[in-house]
Amino acid sequence: MKRGAVAIVVLLLALGIGFAWQGEGARVLRSGVGFTKSVQVKSPGDDRATYYRLKVNLAYKGEPLDFDIVVGCRVSITTYKDSDRTVEVGTAPMAFGLRMKDGHGVVVRPPEACGGETTENGKVPKSLLPLIVTYESADAPWFGIAYASEDAYESPLSELKFFGATISKATRDEWLEWRRMEAPKNFVTYELLGINERNRWEKPRWKPGYRAMGSICSGLSRLKLPELVSEAIRPYWPPSRPDYWYPSGDARRAFRSAGDYHGRKVLFEDSPLYEFFPTESTFFPGLPRHKPGALIFFTGHVVGDVYPASSDLSFNRLDAAGQLPVEIKAKSRKSYADVSVRPEFKGFAYCDVVWNIDGVPSEISSNSNPNANRINGQPINEDLERHTGDFDYAFERDQYVYFRERYSFVSIFGGI
Repeated sequence: MKRGAVAIVVLLLALGIGFAWQGEGARVLRSGVGFTKSVQVKSPGDDRATYYRLKVNLAYKGEPLDFDIVVGCRVSITTYKDSDRTVEVGTAPMAFGLRMKDGHGVVVRPPEACGGETTENGKVPKSLLPLIVTYESADAPWFGIAYASEDAYESPLSELKFFGATISKATRDEWLEWRRMEAPKNFVTYELLGINERNRWEKPRWKPGYRAMGSICSGLSRLKLPELVSEAIRPYWPPSRPDYWYPSGDARRAFRSAGDYHGRKVLFEDSPLYEFFPTESTFFPGLPRHKPGALIFFTGHVVGDVYPASSDLSFNRLDAAGQLPVEIKAKSRKSYADVSVRPEFKGFAYCDVVWNIDGVPSEISSNSNPNANRINGQPINEDLERHTGDFDYAFERDQYVYFRERYSFVSIFGGI
C-alpha cells in the first residue's frame, strides 16, 4: 500500500490527529497555567477508547528527567472551566510539558499507539524517538527548540540526553488516575496554545501584545544526491549557478525519474528516495531517524540531516504595539524560512510559529507579502520557479536536496 493511502487509513483509525535546551548555547541558536481539566469517557463500556503508557528516559543538564504519560485515544474530555461541554479527541494529552527547576520547560509529543501497538508486542520499535521541545520559560513559551532527530542529542549545544522510550498497554482506570495525579503538572494549556476552549472551531483573534506558544516547528533536511541524480538535474541548474535553487517542473521530473521515486533501484544513503519525502498525515508515529525502523507505522521512513528554520512571520516577534523589530522590517523580503547549516545545529528545528490565530497583521501574513526562503543567508533562487512562502524541496547546486520538514504538537483533534 502506498504511504498516502496508508496515511488515510491510519487517520481514519486513529481519529487523531515539535523543544529547547537553554543557556548560552540556546541563545546562540535561537538568535535568528491553567486549571486541571475534568475527564470522562462516554461510558465505562465504550470500546472506542483505548489507552497506553509512554515512558521517556532523558537527562536534562546532567540530571535524570523521566516522563511517564498515560494517553487516552478517542476519549471525551471537558475543555472549559465551569462548563459541562465535552468533546471527543483523538489523543489526550497531545502534549505534556514539565517545568524545570530553572524555570525552563520541556515538552513531549507522545507518538500515537491507539491500535494496541506496544514495545512488548514488537509493533513499537525500540528505536522510537518522540518529539521533544524545550522552552526558555515555561511561563512564556513563545519560542522553542525541537530535538528533531537523533543528531540533536549529540550536539555540543544540547542540554538533553535521550536514553530511550517505550510504550505499554494501559487501562481506563490508570488513565483516570494519571489525569488526577500527574496531568495538573502539565504547563501546556489550551490558552497557551491559542485554542479557543469554548469552541475549538472558532479561532482566537490576534490583538496587540497577544502571544501564544510556539507549537509549530520547522527545519530543512539535507540529503546528498547520488552521482547519477546529480547528472540528471545538472542541465536544469540556472545559468547563474546559484548555490540554492527551486527546481522547475522539468527538473522535478528529472529528479524523480533519475532517483527512481517509485522504486528501489537508486538508493540515497541506503534508502529509496520516496522514504525521505515528509509524510502528509496528522498521525504522529514518532520521529524518523537516519536508518529505517524507528516509526510505529511508516517503518521505512527516514530523514536526512535536519537543520532549524526560523521565520520572520511569527506574531510572537511583534512588540506590544504590533510592530516587528527594525532589523526584520528593513528586509526587502521577510524570511518565511531562514536556515543556518552549521554542524552544531544539526538535528534541531525552531518552534516559532503559532497555530490557528485569526486577524494577524498583514505584514506577517504569508499570503499578502513577497517573502523569501533563505539558506545560510542566501535567498533560494527563483529563476525557474517562484516561491514566496512554503515549498516542498530545493537543491543546493547539483549536489544536495533540501526537504521542508514541519513538526507540530497541537491539533484541533487533540486534547490536553
